[in-house]
Amino acid sequence: MRLKSRMTTVATSAAVMAMSGMLVVGAAEVTTRKDSGNKAAIVEEVESTDMLIDEVANVMPAETEIVKATEETEVPTEVQTEAETEPATQEQPTSAFAGKFMVNVDEYLNIRAAADENSDVVGKLYAGAGGTVLERGEEWTKISSGSVEGYVATAYILFDADAEYKANEVGTWKVTVLEDSIRIRKLPSTEAGVWGLAEQNDVYRCTKITDDWLEINYDGEIGYVSTDYAKVELVIGQAVSREEELEQIRREEEEKAAKEAEAKRKEEEAKAEEKKIASASKFVETVQTSAYNVSENDVYLLACLVCAEAGYEPYEGKLAVANVVLNRLNGGAYGSTMSAVIYAPGQFSVAASGRLASVMAAGPNSESITAAKDALSGTNNVPNYSSFRSCGGANYSNYNNYSIIGNQVFYN
Repeated sequence: MRLKSRMTTVATSAAVMAMSGMLVVGAAEVTTRKDSGNKAAIVEEVESTDMLIDEVANVMPAETEIVKATEETEVPTEVQTEAETEPATQEQPTSAFAGKFMVNVDEYLNIRAAADENSDVVGKLYAGAGGTVLERGEEWTKISSGSVEGYVATAYILFDADAEYKANEVGTWKVTVLEDSIRIRKLPSTEAGVWGLAEQNDVYRCTKITDDWLEINYDGEIGYVSTDYAKVELVIGQAVSREEELEQIRREEEEKAAKEAEAKRKEEEAKAEEKKIASASKFVETVQTSAYNVSENDVYLLACLVCAEAGYEPYEGKLAVANVVLNRLNGGAYGSTMSAVIYAPGQFSVAASGRLASVMAAGPNSESITAAKDALSGTNNVPNYSSFRSCGGANYSNYNNYSIIGNQVFYN
C-alpha cells in the first residue's frame, strides 16, 4: 500500500514518472525471484526494495511539492511579474489627422470610380487637398473628400502624422471671430492700440498662433485677436467632382467671354471718342508773321525746350511747341524775355524736372533746331493757342478750341 501510494503521487510529474518506471521494474524482479523459490533472495530483494522505497520516499515528497508548486504558481507568478515590471498603459491622445489623408502631388490626383486605373474618373484632388480615409489598401485607397467618394492610388497620398505635417505646410489657418465688437490690437497685448473692431463670424487669415493671441492679416496690417474671442481652423482643399469641374470650366469660359466682350466694347467706345475728339479738333492754317530778333542764346534755349517737350513728335508738333512759347512771349503774361517765359513757375514741366537742363548740356536734335528757327522766322501753325499737353492727359471738355498734332493737343 505504501509503494502504491507513492507511485500515484509521483505520477503527477513527467520527471518523476521515470522513477515510477524504475519502481515498477523493481516490483517485477521481486515476483520473478519469488517464483524461483529462493527465499533468501526474496528477503534480500525485499529489503533492498524497501530501502529503495524509503530513499524514494525521502526524495519524492519534496520533488512532488516542487512540481505542484510550479504547476499552481507558474502562471500567477508571470502575471505578477508583468504587473510589477510593465507600467500601466495610458490612453494616447488621438491625432486630429487620424483617419485623414493629404495628396502628395504637384498638380492633381485622379479619383476613380473603382480600384482600377481604367475605371472612370469621378473627380480630382488638386495639390493641397485632402479628406477622409474609408478603406486603406496597398495599391488603392477608398477616400471621401468634398462631394466625391472614390479610389486613389495609395502611392500618391499621405496618412496620419505625414498628412498632418503636409496639411500644416500647405494649408491655411483661418480665424473666425466668435463675438461682436472684438478689438483688433496692433500688438499682442490688452494695452496695445486698436486697428478696428471685428464682428461675429468675421473671418481672417491667421499668420501666427500663441497661447493667448492669434496674429491675423487685417486690411494689409498685422493685427491680433485674443484666443478667448476667436477660434482657429486649418483649411485644406477638397476634391472637385467631374460635374463641379465641368461647371467651373463653363463659368470660366463665360467670364472670359464676358471680359472679352467688355474689352471690345470699351475699345469701340474709345475709338468712337477718339473720332469725336479728332472731328472736333480744328484745322489751323499756318500763318506767316514777322520774324523775331533774338540772341543766339535764345535760339538755343528755344530749340532745347522744343527737343525736351517734343523730341519724338513730328516736325509739325515741334514747330507748334516753339510757337506756343512765342505766342506767350507776344502776350506778355508770362514774361517779356525768352528765358522768363520758359522758366515761368509751374508752366513747362521739363524746366522744373531737369529734363531741359539735360538737353541743354547734350544739345538738341537737328529737327528741333530747324523748328525753333522756322518759328522765330515767323512761321506759326498754332497762332491762337498758348497751351499744350499730351493727348493722354487731356480734358477736352475744358478747352474752348483745340487742335491735335501728333500725340499732343494745343488749346486755349
